[in-house]
Amino acid sequence: MELLEGMKLHGFTVNRIREIKDCGGILYELSHDITGAQLCWMKRDDINKTFAITFKTIPFDDTGVFHILEHSVLNGSEKYPVREPFVELLKSSMQTFLNAFTYPDKTMYPVSSRNDRDFMNLMSVYLDAVFHPLIYRNPNIFYQEGWHYEIRNEEDEPVYKGVVLNEMKGAFASVDEILVDQLNRMVFKDNCYRFVSGGDPSCITDLTYEKFIETHSKFYHPSNTRVFLDGDMNIDEVLAFIDGEYFSKYEKEIFNFDIPMQEAVKAEHVRCEYEISPDEQTENRTQISMGKIISSYDQPMKNIAWAALASVLLANNESPLKKEIIDRGLAEDVELDLFDGIQQPWLILTFRNTEEKNYDELMKTVRKAAGELISEGIDKEQLTASLNMMEFRYRERHEPAGLMYGQRAMDSWLYGGDPALYLTIDDVFETLRNKAEEGYFEELLAEFINDEEHLSTVTAVPNKKLLEENAEKERQKLHAIKETWGDKTADYIKLNEILDVWQMEGDTEENLAALPRLSLSDLSRDPQDIPFRETTVRGVPVLVYPKEASGIVYMNLYFNIGGITKEHLPSLTIYSTLLSALATEKKTVDEIQKAIRRDLGSLSFYLDAYSKVGESDACIPVLGVSCSVLERNVEKAVDLILEIIQKTVFDREKILPILKQENEGFRQAMTMSGHAVAMKRIGMRSSAEGVFREYSGGYELGMYARKLEDNFDDMIDEFINDCQMYSEILYTPARLTMSINIDNENLIEDLISRLNYVDAQRAKVHYPIAEKVKEAIQIPAQISYSAAGINLHSIGSDYTSQLLVAAHVLTFEYLWSEVRVKGGAYGTGFSTNANGAVGAYSFRDPDPANTLAVYRRAGEYLRNEIDDDISQLIIGAVASTEPLLSPSSEIRVSDTRWFRGMTYELRQKSREQVLSMTADDLRSFADVIGRAMNEGSICIVGSRETIASIGEDLEVLKQLG
Repeated sequence: MELLEGMKLHGFTVNRIREIKDCGGILYELSHDITGAQLCWMKRDDINKTFAITFKTIPFDDTGVFHILEHSVLNGSEKYPVREPFVELLKSSMQTFLNAFTYPDKTMYPVSSRNDRDFMNLMSVYLDAVFHPLIYRNPNIFYQEGWHYEIRNEEDEPVYKGVVLNEMKGAFASVDEILVDQLNRMVFKDNCYRFVSGGDPSCITDLTYEKFIETHSKFYHPSNTRVFLDGDMNIDEVLAFIDGEYFSKYEKEIFNFDIPMQEAVKAEHVRCEYEISPDEQTENRTQISMGKIISSYDQPMKNIAWAALASVLLANNESPLKKEIIDRGLAEDVELDLFDGIQQPWLILTFRNTEEKNYDELMKTVRKAAGELISEGIDKEQLTASLNMMEFRYRERHEPAGLMYGQRAMDSWLYGGDPALYLTIDDVFETLRNKAEEGYFEELLAEFINDEEHLSTVTAVPNKKLLEENAEKERQKLHAIKETWGDKTADYIKLNEILDVWQMEGDTEENLAALPRLSLSDLSRDPQDIPFRETTVRGVPVLVYPKEASGIVYMNLYFNIGGITKEHLPSLTIYSTLLSALATEKKTVDEIQKAIRRDLGSLSFYLDAYSKVGESDACIPVLGVSCSVLERNVEKAVDLILEIIQKTVFDREKILPILKQENEGFRQAMTMSGHAVAMKRIGMRSSAEGVFREYSGGYELGMYARKLEDNFDDMIDEFINDCQMYSEILYTPARLTMSINIDNENLIEDLISRLNYVDAQRAKVHYPIAEKVKEAIQIPAQISYSAAGINLHSIGSDYTSQLLVAAHVLTFEYLWSEVRVKGGAYGTGFSTNANGAVGAYSFRDPDPANTLAVYRRAGEYLRNEIDDDISQLIIGAVASTEPLLSPSSEIRVSDTRWFRGMTYELRQKSREQVLSMTADDLRSFADVIGRAMNEGSICIVGSRETIASIGEDLEVLKQLG
């Protein structure tokens, strides 16, 4: 159906139609005649269809009410009164994206699917969720997703519990969250950005159910919506549904949700504290951040310019605003971050791991360096290179594309601006390249760094006792609250009992039947294919993929690292991080970084490993080199890659600062993503591939890197010798496998011929699998993570593709209910892979002891709780195997399948096994999953107090600090 300007269709009027060349589509702008709701449709030739409804949600305090609403509205609606339609869709739809986001000033609910019927189903569930949620008649949803007092007996002390509360406790374990939130309060004194939209854990418990309901009623109305559609869809059907089922039922309301523009405020300097563990050192652990507003939403050129400028000023340790600070030991790192996507983007300059007393010298040094740049000029070639890379990434197709276009549209649309503003910035890059010659970037730097009157500062100092002090404050607060209850204690106990009953109740067949569903007949029996041609060039296996219409070349080099022991994997990982971060024999670091940004889209060096299907005792380990580049620059990419891998100079003085920065990053990851660390510890006890991943990216890597930093003078010579050895022996055609998406044999031959030939084999490696163990790692956080797992081979069982369905049901039914809903953890899941490893994890978990007990009952659940009709579970499991992939990701996924021996025929056989699965097949996994969860290894990541309370005989590992 063709839409024309001025056309009226299903209650909407078409106001404007434009071609958006940058997105390859036509943008239709519509408004709803009754409510005034705004709608945009980006019509593109894309079978993946996206729907996103966004509300302007302006925080008025730190309770995180909009974050809790985001969670809560997806817990059942009038039309779909199941307890968690969100989870039901994850379990049973062919969705390619399904989530919701709380931003500082908006809440977005996006979904997408390749299947037409599924897309309409998803849209229906989400529209009913946001407009007709069950929160009005079921306060249990608020208590579960937000917070409540948990108390079971009169003599018990209450504790706080709630999914969002625990999520934000985890977020506030990061010093970055503390710095940003404090600066927000200082910079945005007069509007909504001064509040923590996600919720400050100390304030979340101030939110009442009544205020929660009132807020939904006020903000969730069609007159306060912006709907973004993307893809090739039946727009007539979509508009008819939105209007007929929802928008037409409302009258127009006038909302005054304009956000006052923040005037520049007088600079302040605030001191605060953040948590570290008692075993960590406080020396050089102070963080100092300063920030100010630098633009507004309607200045895309200025925002893009700042993003480019930040990458030039602080791209590497030799960059102008970093070098002297690091060389003089004033701080371990300097970062410049742009916070955009709001009405007034702002900038934060952060000095990492310093001392409070260094503040004056830091400011003197950075202002001196900035002053020289302002007077002498910023390197124009570096600016051009940075803009080139940003333009490349802007043009490159990423997924989910529809969601990304919708997010870009909101960056202007939400504030009354043009929704196409950030979808049509192609010419901005060329304008900025020209402005680099006119002093524009120097003016921006001066505007920020010299504005002492308005540049506010936060100094965050470490406190070893803060975690205990905060926990004790919470206990005392709760004790005092209980003292005021008197006879009402029984009421709170009753509230918990009612909540327990509700959480334990299953959905009725009638309610479940109300959800729109696909059937197995809607699924293709054939898996998606990624075509390629396998060939050999000068003895090197090469996978050749079809050329991209965009002209972008994706090239992947995989050098087999057989012969490198597990003990050397940590040093090899650090070696890979140093590539492109150090000078070569011919180029400085600045010249290397300039060449990457100028001529390439991306360049990365990393370690990976692949087990053949069904093998757990061996894997194929590789050092990978991946790049994206325009075809006209592919020879330059080859030249640069060869120079880096063959000619990098391992300068001890340059390595130490990089090592410190990497160690700080790992320390933060331990606190923010402890489940990933725990799963790697479990994995090393399940397979050779797991051993590889632990030593190349887990706790063992962190231990080695910390040891190398602490004993740098004693260990650095040996480390450098290892690095030189890696450069000499690894980059040989005898170790190489390659993939590329252009059929250019001359290029491939040239690359291969320029490698130094060293005799080697593309070997599988039998890394010794670690013994089963129960262990814990201590971190400074009020929240914990857990993992448990084993390899099925060790308990006499084998992997089958039908385990995908078992993992799916355990994740979205059993663990979701027991660990997230009842346990209050922010996330949980169950995983399995073709080498036989199985594992369960929890994320930001307030009660890991309970979670371990839940894992151990997983077999019982499969044995006793599986319904006879598992078709919806099969659909969801199949959907999880076919995610949206960008062109570069498609190639990497296909390469991985090739290494693993996962042929198209095997994948087709696997799908047939899954599609033909019965409930009895699923129940048959009860014994093996039960054994796996009871006999497997355990890893807890949490505070000292949490670890001590687990009640397991845990081996406590040395803390990284």
